[in-house]
Amino acid sequence: MKAKRIFEIEAYINQQKAVTLEELCAHFDVSLNTIRRDINELTKLNRVKKVYGGVETLDPTLPSAVDYSDRNIENAASKKAIGRLAAKLIQPHDIIYIDTGTTTIHILDHVDKNLPFTIITNSLDVINKASHFNHVELFIIGEQYKKTTRSFIGLETNVLLKKFNIQKAFMAATGVNINNGLSNSEIEENHIKQIIMSKTAEAYVCVDHSKMNKSTLLTYAPLNAIHTIITNQALPHNLQHYASEHHIDVVY
Repeated sequence: MKAKRIFEIEAYINQQKAVTLEELCAHFDVSLNTIRRDINELTKLNRVKKVYGGVETLDPTLPSAVDYSDRNIENAASKKAIGRLAAKLIQPHDIIYIDTGTTTIHILDHVDKNLPFTIITNSLDVINKASHFNHVELFIIGEQYKKTTRSFIGLETNVLLKKFNIQKAFMAATGVNINNGLSNSEIEENHIKQIIMSKTAEAYVCVDHSKMNKSTLLTYAPLNAIHTIITNQALPHNLQHYASEHHIDVVY
């Protein structure tokens, strides 16, 4: 019985690509401790990969949470080009949010340092770059520093975020998928992203081609919630069709 359940759990994870432990408990009607033991056995067999709050398939086509420095190297030229395109959308006196990510960190490299505008962010790299601007108002969200993503997380006493009226949010994602929308693999950051998406007038997702038609552990917004996709090449046909149908601009 146990061996059959473990086999079924593995098959379910491979089908879904990424699931939470709670989802597995509900689907297989077993306790959290039982699921954890089964996942540990699958991990020892190198059949699945544990991530924060859940588990992912080892399917090599699925993007997973990797070290920030490694992600920053991947597709570096494309990410810098996307940052340059995003920078053109920032106007004087805008109130913007810049998400943490290895693409969004390049945005400020291409903005006039004398431009007057407001930045809200939880990214350490964005904070450091914004400090060199002459007329920027900078608001920092998050209470705890997370080294793996070079970002600040936690919003228990940070109630200011829910009061901001954001004009433009430049968002990162580890997956862009019609069914699962915009996704990432970090639970704490997912919460921040959800709040930002609910507060911004226009959401711009900054992602390179490798994120297209991919999905990771957590969805933070449906795809039709965004204003513009900023990327480095033409979208796959299905995403381009979806964007056209839902009046989503595409810049590349």
